[in-house]
Amino acid sequence: MATAPAWLADIQLITFDVFGTLLDSQAALDKVEIRTRQELSDFDAAVREQTDKESWVRYSEILRNAIAKMKPHLRPAIVGVFTEDLGRSQPFPDSMRALHSLREVVKVGLVGNCDAQHQVDVVTAMRVVPDVGITSQEIRAYKPTERAWDAIVRMGVMKAAVTRDHWLHVSASVRTDLVPARGKGLKTCLVRRPGADDRANVDLQIGDLDELVALVVQAKQGPLLFEIDNRHPDPAERPRLAQWLIGQMLPAVRQVAGVRSAALIEREDGALTEQYVFGGKVEHDAYLEAFAAEHRATLRDEFGRAVERTTHLSRVRSRI
Repeated sequence: MATAPAWLADIQLITFDVFGTLLDSQAALDKVEIRTRQELSDFDAAVREQTDKESWVRYSEILRNAIAKMKPHLRPAIVGVFTEDLGRSQPFPDSMRALHSLREVVKVGLVGNCDAQHQVDVVTAMRVVPDVGITSQEIRAYKPTERAWDAIVRMGVMKAAVTRDHWLHVSASVRTDLVPARGKGLKTCLVRRPGADDRANVDLQIGDLDELVALVVQAKQGPLLFEIDNRHPDPAERPRLAQWLIGQMLPAVRQVAGVRSAALIEREDGALTEQYVFGGKVEHDAYLEAFAAEHRATLRDEFGRAVERTTHLSRVRSRI
């Protein structure tokens, strides 16, 4: 495996094109007798004729029109089932495990030319709730139009609370995704899928999504489990300390960039342990530099110096 580029350590959001990148759209088209390289090319052109327009219609309708143009003999019921069930298409073998693994270290998003129901079906099948989900139905535009990508970037920044220089977009499509995403200032990653064009000016190229996971984890040196043991000498004060940590401290730290989860554990010896999972070393170090002292001060303001705090940092090697 290649050495991870240094900039990957700063990535906080990774979004994925859905159809052709996470789901095997070529295999799905076999159900409507679109199989050969020429047929796939003609189908893409028939879809593009409609999606490149400024006007918007549902993606399922666009698919129906494209299939009817190419395969007019197919029964409408067969075409209808295909277009409505597009989100249930077979995922590539690495897609689900990549989404689950990456969610431990970064925010994850899905960006698809599709109807809202298609993406609901994808989320259900993948069994992962994305931090960011953007569909063409929501933005009333289709990639790769300027209007669509302006809306995607605007909504991604707003939903994930990240800047575009901390955002990586992954796709097998050069034309609809990687070229316009790079033009909007996002980092881009090409994953080589069957039939995809691998000639692209991108920041990263990978053979599969397992490689991406390995590179991101290598670069971020995470996820990291940061634990803070809190001990109050007065047993009567421990319930109040627990409620304060739950109501004040955990929400404050959870809002820090790069914190993937926050929990409070009560140990048998009476210690109250804050547990925070950081996506990587960059995020953990930034927290220590910018927020840790402030958070300790708020605790002292509430409880004086009676609470003894000790910290532990460990790297999470596996979560099942």
